[in-house]
Amino acid sequence: MTITPTQAERWLEAVPERHSRRSYTGELVPPEHLDTLESLAASFRPWPDARAVLVREAPASIFLGIIGAYGGISGAPSAIVLVGSHDVPAERIGYTGEALVLEAAALGLDTCWVGGFFNPAATNKLVAHEADERVYAVIPVGMAEGHISRKERLLFGAGHEKRRRSPDDIAFGWQSWPVWARRGVVAARIAPSAMNREPWRFALGRDEAVTLSFDGLDMPRISKRLDCGIAMLHFELGAAAEGVTGEWEQLASPGVGRFVAGE
Repeated sequence: MTITPTQAERWLEAVPERHSRRSYTGELVPPEHLDTLESLAASFRPWPDARAVLVREAPASIFLGIIGAYGGISGAPSAIVLVGSHDVPAERIGYTGEALVLEAAALGLDTCWVGGFFNPAATNKLVAHEADERVYAVIPVGMAEGHISRKERLLFGAGHEKRRRSPDDIAFGWQSWPVWARRGVVAARIAPSAMNREPWRFALGRDEAVTLSFDGLDMPRISKRLDCGIAMLHFELGAAAEGVTGEWEQLASPGVGRFVAGE
């Protein structure tokens, strides 16, 4: 198991505390919190072709371009950059990055996934990477403004409780599943996704392995597989809360992964 029991408990508790925020105060993140995130980014490598890099002092240029503010991000003092090989399955990016997001939430920090709208030129200058790697996503880190800004309300509907798909929508027949799998579905249900599209779909096989896929067609710029990688981590944390650990097997699209519980 890549995730330790301590991490599983800590991150699961942080799941309901995580909220996407785009307006930050500009206040610097305490150095000890940055140290914790930097250490996790260096050590949490479930796959060799996906990694997270902490940028302790993130210039505004990461989120600024010729069309204005990418993703509506402002005032974020730090950032997490997700880097992977050119052919990395996008779910590995989502899974790896969400671990950092939940750790930040556990530290009392605010974040927001920015997968399709950031400044690649500015980001590439900040993060050293190999010729066969590229940046897939950027996550601002900091303290959000105490109030929901007008920008967040108008552009992103912040401040309103998000309507989530019901468990029956994402996992047909889930109420008859083993307790650990039901707990995983509940945790995955509130995972963040681009445009709140919640593309993940879970199915339980006769062998009690859980298969994850996505609905519709994938999108090259803002991948549904990346969204599903975030849900993979949430599902695994839910299962771990019931004492069940396992491994994810990669599947071809529209499949994403198959969670096989350990003995």
